[in-house]
Amino acid sequence: MSAPLNVLVVEDNVINQKVVVRMLERLGVMPVVAVNGLEAVRAAAAQPFHLILMDVQMPEMDGLEATRVIRGPGGQQERSVIIALTANAMLGDRERCLDAGMDDYLAKPIKQQDLELSITKWFPSFALPSERSSAAPEPPVQFIDPKRLDQIREIGDAGLIKELLNLYLQDLEQYSAEIMEAVAEGNFKRIYESSHKLKGSSANLGIESIRSGCITMEAYAKAEDRASIQSHFVLMQRQMGEIRDYIMVAHL
Repeated sequence: MSAPLNVLVVEDNVINQKVVVRMLERLGVMPVVAVNGLEAVRAAAAQPFHLILMDVQMPEMDGLEATRVIRGPGGQQERSVIIALTANAMLGDRERCLDAGMDDYLAKPIKQQDLELSITKWFPSFALPSERSSAAPEPPVQFIDPKRLDQIREIGDAGLIKELLNLYLQDLEQYSAEIMEAVAEGNFKRIYESSHKLKGSSANLGIESIRSGCITMEAYAKAEDRASIQSHFVLMQRQMGEIRDYIMVAHL
């Protein structure tokens, strides 16, 4: 397309934000960022966007409700393409997104190739850059998927991985404390929400042990199984400590 692609990224997780923004920047797109559904609704009403990349689960207003408002009367003057971003790649999720008024669906962690395919699907005249930067692969590592690090390295400079891992360490500290407090209170909703956020950060960086541990924690929280949550969280705390030590030694 001759005019620049105008994109709104709606994502509350800082690591996920930075990864998607860097992927778009690699395509020559400088997106606007909103951190929740309310901000997305305001942004969509204030200016036209060709494309909105909408996280589904967010505080204040989730992506489904934000999409319904945007699609409703007075939501926006020009219709945007809205693509859902969600870590819950479960049967029926795509239908829920489409029923809310979204046009398409991308599962997290988002990959550069999948994002490009989706953009060219909806905007066939958008010209993708012809060149891609290349980097030598790192040797396999024990705690972080090296293929995911290679994917991140392709979209950013040498400091991007270090920046994202520093943010991830902050996420580990924050969400671990939130889960610990919620376990003590028996607050299953908060256990689920904090586990879901940590799952997203872990998936984006290829930290599979924490991602899968969070999936289990989500299931226990939905079942309100406090005993299983407590025993599982002991295991997760040990894994978090190992990941934290590894990142500090190998990458920072």
